[in-house]
Amino acid sequence: MAREIQKRDIFPILSAASEWRKFCLIDDNAMFCDDDLWTLDNCLALYAAFVEKPDESDRDFLTKLKDQLRDTTPSVIKLAAEMLWVLFLFPSNIKPDTKIRQFREVWSLSGAKIPNDFPTLEDKCLVGIGSGGPGFNTYRPNELAYLIKTVLDLKGIPKAKRIEVLNSYQECSAWIGKTVQFGRRQFRHMLRYFLFPDRVERISSDSDRRLILRGFHVASAREMQSWSDVDTDEALFKLRGQLQTDYPGQVLDFYEPPLRGIWSREKKIKTPSGEITVTVPDDAEDTEAEKASSDISATAEPRQSFQMQAKLAEIGAAMRFKVWIPPSDRGRVTELMADAARGSVLDVLPLNYDDTTLDTIKQIDVIWLKGRSIVRAFEVEHTTAVYSGLLRMADLLALQPNMDIRLHIVAADARRDKVFAEMRRPVFSLLERGPMSQSCSFLSYENVDALRALEHLAHMSDGVIAEFEERAEPE
Repeated sequence: MAREIQKRDIFPILSAASEWRKFCLIDDNAMFCDDDLWTLDNCLALYAAFVEKPDESDRDFLTKLKDQLRDTTPSVIKLAAEMLWVLFLFPSNIKPDTKIRQFREVWSLSGAKIPNDFPTLEDKCLVGIGSGGPGFNTYRPNELAYLIKTVLDLKGIPKAKRIEVLNSYQECSAWIGKTVQFGRRQFRHMLRYFLFPDRVERISSDSDRRLILRGFHVASAREMQSWSDVDTDEALFKLRGQLQTDYPGQVLDFYEPPLRGIWSREKKIKTPSGEITVTVPDDAEDTEAEKASSDISATAEPRQSFQMQAKLAEIGAAMRFKVWIPPSDRGRVTELMADAARGSVLDVLPLNYDDTTLDTIKQIDVIWLKGRSIVRAFEVEHTTAVYSGLLRMADLLALQPNMDIRLHIVAADARRDKVFAEMRRPVFSLLERGPMSQSCSFLSYENVDALRALEHLAHMSDGVIAEFEERAEPE
């Protein structure tokens, strides 16, 4: 099915994944030493050290992971390193050198050395199957937590049953569906692909899986709203069979021509400054998504959008910025803020712009200001259509093309792909000052919460946001 792609040879990666399944999932052995690493006891210890004791500081993932492992045994450390290797097998948007370096850094904490000539540590095994997108890196702690919990559940059943589960697509899908997911985890699809590459496509994005089926007129967004992973797999499996008849003898890949152009809303266009990626909007999809989603109660108090505005205002206040909140929201938002932060909220904007620009700025959900300058602006998108905030940001950039300002769209994690798709609309990609994706980033609700929970915010600069934001980048 998807054992071949046009870009690179993925056979060595699939072979490595097959070895991992046999030696580590079915048996309790290891990939890079002769110890029994993938045991129930080691998984329990790793779960206790990493999942049950999350490090929510602002340090990078690897630094935090190494600290979380310091009080564990060498075997648990090696297990964590091998799990990191597993996480790195699929994503192609992480360089092999980075994968090897991080794997070795963790492994070295065990005090053991690892040879340089392991075939499964060569570039051919680490170039990746497909892009995990920026979200995979941003939420790597959750992806690792999902892998640990999944393996822990698997090790909790007898070996004979493990073999049965890992040999049956239906049973394995049902078992994976019961595992705690720690949010919308991409590794769920990566794992299913490695276990059943003849039934599961090399697609780690739920959004792309459904866009493909819509693009080939298999099903509408509304029809797929309640579909399971198995339902989507089955539809993609049948679609591939039909397409193979239409393109006999060709290696078909949904991310490459001739198939990608049929379903993808991303298009390449040439501009005086070079080729850029834009997204052609699909009103039918937006309409179906709106009908399928439940309405957000306008009377629910406190609304999540107000909660996010309050948290963003508190973060800005803690960093000693003045904060602007639109008058229509200000009362409800400040009620949710800590008393110490309310004094930073402005009643009047201290800006010298024309009335049209000021009227646009006043409607932005949260603004951080330093003196008479805007430092950062945030639009919270809590409804199905996410482009209203982008339109306001675009209006601001059109009115003041020389304004140096950091822009952010804040929305639920599940809406990341939708935000990125809207950013790539031609109207936002062909702005005079450059594509909106270069000026505006995405902040998930989860990452706003993580920012708010950071200690010593008063001693940090707003540059810390760079560790939490994500940008719309083509694969």
